Amino acid sequence: MKIIKLLYTLTTTLIVCTSCSKYLDINDNPNKPTTAELNKVLTGAEYDIAMSFAAGSYIGSSLPSYVFHLSSREVDNYGITNATSTLGNTWLQGYAYGLKNTNAVIKAAEEGNNMIYAGIGKLMKAYAFTSLVDLWGDIPYTEFDIEGNYAPKLDRSQDIYNSLLALIDEAIGNLQDPNAANLLKPANDDLIYKGNVEKWVRMGNTLKLKLLVQSRKAKNEITEWNTRLSDLLSENNFMNNGEDFEFKHTAKDTPDERHQAYVDEYLGGQSTYYISPWIYETMSGKNLNVTDNPFVGITDPRIPYYWVNQIKAGDTAQNPTDYRDGAFVSIFFASNASGASNDQRETSTFIGIYPCGGKYDNGNGGKCDAKVGNGVAPEKMLQAYSVPFLLAELYLTGDANGDAKEALKEGIRRSINHVNSVAKASDATVPAISNEAIETFIEKVSGKYNAASNNEEKLRIVMTQKWIANFFNPVEAYTDIRRTGYPTLLPKNATYAQSPYKTSQNPEFGPVNIPLKGINAFPRAMWYPSSEVTRNPNVTNEGRNLSNPILFWDK
Repeated sequence: MKIIKLLYTLTTTLIVCTSCSKYLDINDNPNKPTTAELNKVLTGAEYDIAMSFAAGSYIGSSLPSYVFHLSSREVDNYGITNATSTLGNTWLQGYAYGLKNTNAVIKAAEEGNNMIYAGIGKLMKAYAFTSLVDLWGDIPYTEFDIEGNYAPKLDRSQDIYNSLLALIDEAIGNLQDPNAANLLKPANDDLIYKGNVEKWVRMGNTLKLKLLVQSRKAKNEITEWNTRLSDLLSENNFMNNGEDFEFKHTAKDTPDERHQAYVDEYLGGQSTYYISPWIYETMSGKNLNVTDNPFVGITDPRIPYYWVNQIKAGDTAQNPTDYRDGAFVSIFFASNASGASNDQRETSTFIGIYPCGGKYDNGNGGKCDAKVGNGVAPEKMLQAYSVPFLLAELYLTGDANGDAKEALKEGIRRSINHVNSVAKASDATVPAISNEAIETFIEKVSGKYNAASNNEEKLRIVMTQKWIANFFNPVEAYTDIRRTGYPTLLPKNATYAQSPYKTSQNPEFGPVNIPLKGINAFPRAMWYPSSEVTRNPNVTNEGRNLSNPILFWDK
């Protein structure tokens, strides 16, 4: 037990040193705050929860390849293992620091009857546990953070969902408690909503809606699922446009407050975040590999904000390419061709201004390095655009009554508005997507929706648009794909892909077949990190078959 305790302490210290201290000098002892330190601990909790699922050293740099937002050399072909560092870092960051900080906020707030702080802490805790459950399934919950217990038991995913719904209700009650002293009230120390109680309440309702929608196929395992949903929809108090639950990065570099994906990609020595040809073709209206693309012939106006090409269509690539379409250069999932391993740092397509505060694509090409972009972009957690997409899903599955097409249109509208707001915050000179362009695009998508033969086809359109909106929110996209099957990904029996250009350096038109490795089965959850398996005897990967459903809602 002494060895286990020592390992835990060392790991926790490592997380502490590499997280909050990097962003802010928050607290000497975040696990035992005084009331006077409450504002500092909240700031730390918000930062650490957001970073737990972010890019850089955490799951946000690996999981995007699972949902075909990015292609990855490091974890190609569903290659996240129990020893993958980003997986273990997310588990440790979430538990050892983020959730310990939220518990510290809650404890100190309740002791001082500062119930606004308590409510915020509980909502942060509910969000973090939702994401951890959705990644792993059964995880420590009821025995987490009990002093002296270094081997907490695992709770069932459905039991945690029920507890989280109750926790959200409790949090909202705390936020609205008329009898609370609230001698301390959050303001600028709340990096998300600046202490705005109404926005936190709407965030809580939106998180509750997310939990109910995600569990709709297993509603019999959620206490009073129908009543909860009916009451929530009747209240209709969800996030408004622009009230995103997200952590905003700045351009400050000492200490470094920039988006880590920008630091990795624009300041790094090699490309890591390759844009998946799958999302490229879907948003470009093409169907060379995405043969069932529901948006064929429609060009998405978000493209120059999502990624940026370093070269023009007629330019020669740095090395023979794997996947190339004009100026777009990337690698394919599970590629077994030599071009996938070639250095393309000077000519590959980069993540752009929207996901990481990088460069906007004005069509002129140009090198992506430290001289462009600034790293000003948010860590997306729960976005306002998710509300209409969640409602559209409920309408199409018969779990609620409403106009699914109008909800779809509003989801797209909010998503594009978010792109505009992020781009403006990063670089005010970047042109916004005009209202005319937004509505024209929405009408084209609506035409595809109208042509769908049944509600299942319409759901595919809704979920594919939500998947596009959730670019750089891979946990959300991963959950949706497992729940709904949309968008459809590369079939397991695929043996090759196609590149519009041949693999030579010259821009000769193909397409050319790209041989693929044997496609592994799509993982229904993550492996438990080897660090936790070693530390906690209640956690094991023995008998854990990721090819089969693991989450209670995965039906």
